[in-house]
Amino acid sequence: MPDADPLPEMTLRDYASVIWRHKWIVLLPIVVVGLTAGLLVSQAEEKYRASAEVLVQIPPTAGSVGTSGLVMSPRMVENELETAKGSELISIVREDIGPEPQLSVSSSESSDVFRFAAVSGDAEAAANAANTYAEAYIERQRFELVTEFEARASVIEDQLEAIERGEGDASRQNEYQTQLEDLQVSAELAETSGARLIDRATPPGTPFEPTPARTLMLALVVGALIGLGAAFLVDYLDRTIRDEEELQRVSRVPNLASIPQVTPPRKQDLPLVVARDDPGSASAETYRNLRTAVRFIALEDELQMIQITSSHPGEGKTTTATNLAFTASKAGQRVLLIDCDLRKPQVHRFLGLGNYKGLTNVLIGEIGLGDVAQKLGDSGGLRVITAGDVPPNPAELLAGNGIKRALAQIGSKFDLVVLDSPPVLAVSDPQILAERVDGVILVVSGTGTDSRSVSRSIERLDQVDANVVGTVLNQAKLSGSSSYYYAETKPPGKSKQRAAPAEEPAPSSS
Repeated sequence: MPDADPLPEMTLRDYASVIWRHKWIVLLPIVVVGLTAGLLVSQAEEKYRASAEVLVQIPPTAGSVGTSGLVMSPRMVENELETAKGSELISIVREDIGPEPQLSVSSSESSDVFRFAAVSGDAEAAANAANTYAEAYIERQRFELVTEFEARASVIEDQLEAIERGEGDASRQNEYQTQLEDLQVSAELAETSGARLIDRATPPGTPFEPTPARTLMLALVVGALIGLGAAFLVDYLDRTIRDEEELQRVSRVPNLASIPQVTPPRKQDLPLVVARDDPGSASAETYRNLRTAVRFIALEDELQMIQITSSHPGEGKTTTATNLAFTASKAGQRVLLIDCDLRKPQVHRFLGLGNYKGLTNVLIGEIGLGDVAQKLGDSGGLRVITAGDVPPNPAELLAGNGIKRALAQIGSKFDLVVLDSPPVLAVSDPQILAERVDGVILVVSGTGTDSRSVSRSIERLDQVDANVVGTVLNQAKLSGSSSYYYAETKPPGKSKQRAAPAEEPAPSSS
């Protein structure tokens, strides 16, 4: 078996397919998050934000009279910003405005303009709080500068008093006097200059929260992201076979036919053989395509005996075996259908035949192969050997010489021999039979078969060097072309039957 092909890159069509396949997973978070956001917005209290801007600078001193102040270095601006955020200043502001408005101060990088903001449910209260906060900062900066100048002046005054008492250096008296005068002037300047309010806060006309349109838009985007993420995660974890391309990639053999999922009428509650009971249907046409594919394979390789199996029960192996045998016989081939499922035989139920004597009786030597072959009426050259009584040791019977002798008796009497066998992963019987046939067809359900089951089935058949000629995708979604054929080729006089949706169960199968 060749190495597995690398996973193909996903196209836009693949992404769209994933989204459509899991559309409810995508839509659910969008609806839930959107409704939650809408509920929160409807109950949210309106909030107003107002801000005042302050230009932060050093006030002029006695030596720099005539200037508007000195520009602060980035480090000094950073220190001033931390002071503005400090709890001591906030406490002073709270004494005036109370506990309700939310306060904050910010500054853009390397900027000496501080923005003092307040948030409140009342626009007037927000503006008042922002202005109070800004003015409190200005007053505090001026107070601290004046206090600093006064402290330095006090030290100079002490020095002058010491000189007057004859305890200091009298030569420095004039210098100290000049410094004292400068400090006094600087203190006076600091009381009225330095940081200043350049833009007072005004009551905002509209609240900044809530914002229904923006909130709902963000909620829908978040919901969509959650939904898409969940959809692609589920799709990644979902290993169900869904189409021919995926089946061929996993099995690494060609898919010979995709049987649409339909539910035409049943007769007397018997399992449906659609090629016989509804020959104008899309399913019947697909089984004829399968017959053609098998005949083409037989042209290149000897393919008289074909084993039909599946990974698990219920995937449609018996349905495929009976319909393939019937369509081949109607095409003029001499066909023998053998029910080799000695554990849960179903062929006799599908075709409405008796099962008193069958393959089991042949294998234990009670009767010959030709004596148990039943002719199916109106089927051309189709002969059927049912399973017979269910034995206690099916695997031992199939592994013995009895099956070898029975198959050898067939010789060239039939153009095609179809063997319906148990599922590969359930028992060892299919591996035993696979060594004695010309080719094996693996039937895979398109409504729930795990890709790992297909891989394990192929591996088990490879262990006995089985010739797996292809797969059949059963219960596949009906394509547009099949729907057209199904509607146009209905036999006259019969009521129209429509293809069932993909969610409905397929016809009874084994």
